[in-house]
Amino acid sequence: MARINVNEFSAQAGGLAYRANQVRTDPAVVKAAKDAWGDVKDARHSCTVLAREANAAWQRTRTGEAQQADRTPGLAQDRTDVVPSTAENTSTSGY
Repeated sequence: MARINVNEFSAQAGGLAYRANQVRTDPAVVKAAKDAWGDVKDARHSCTVLAREANAAWQRTRTGEAQQADRTPGLAQDRTDVVPSTAENTSTSGY
């Protein structure tokens, strides 16, 4: 079984950590990360506005349907005044 050279492993791990820190603190990377974070916040705001507007439009159409229901009959599944059919009230035999 092969043995791991602990000293070489530690040196490689330390070198990689040092290099990763250099990349993380590079001015171009820092600037790009700040720009990306700003874009994420803007996208979050835009998505929030979209959700609010979609909800408001949904509510407006719901109100419009209630007003329109008085003028035109809707489908049975869309109406709230329709009693669901049961075996008791659908019988035509008269018994």
